[in-house]
Amino acid sequence: MPPPFPSWSPDALGHDGLSALLDNANRFSRAAASPDGLPPLLRGKRLALLSSDHTSPEALAFQKAATELGAHVALVRADAASGPRSLAALLGQLYDAIECQGVDDAALRALDREAGVPVFNNIGSAAHPLYAMAGAADPHRLLQALLCRALS
Repeated sequence: MPPPFPSWSPDALGHDGLSALLDNANRFSRAAASPDGLPPLLRGKRLALLSSDHTSPEALAFQKAATELGAHVALVRADAASGPRSLAALLGQLYDAIECQGVDDAALRALDREAGVPVFNNIGSAAHPLYAMAGAADPHRLLQALLCRALS
């Protein structure tokens, strides 16, 4: 797995950022258990999932976390990330954020540089370093908290 992008790594979030993320994940867990359920905090947001396998556990985890919060997730082939610079800019105009799964490191960095929107590196994967730092937090709710933080 390529290293996480600095803005979504535990080091970049720092202690305060990680604590806030964990607090929000816990709030989401309580809200999901309530009769009203989760509020559609990402309603109107368009997210792209760049993956060569949109049925993998990581892809499904990302899709579920985003759609439960009201976002629309477009399934885009991972090879779109290795296209020309203009394609990265186009993806940035079409989507509010981009999750990359199985995208090579060079293409990922170019997409992050050119898209102008948050670009995630496999945050749908339980192997992402953020989840190890989060300890006992529900990974699904932590992913939702991260999406809300990035898109607020």
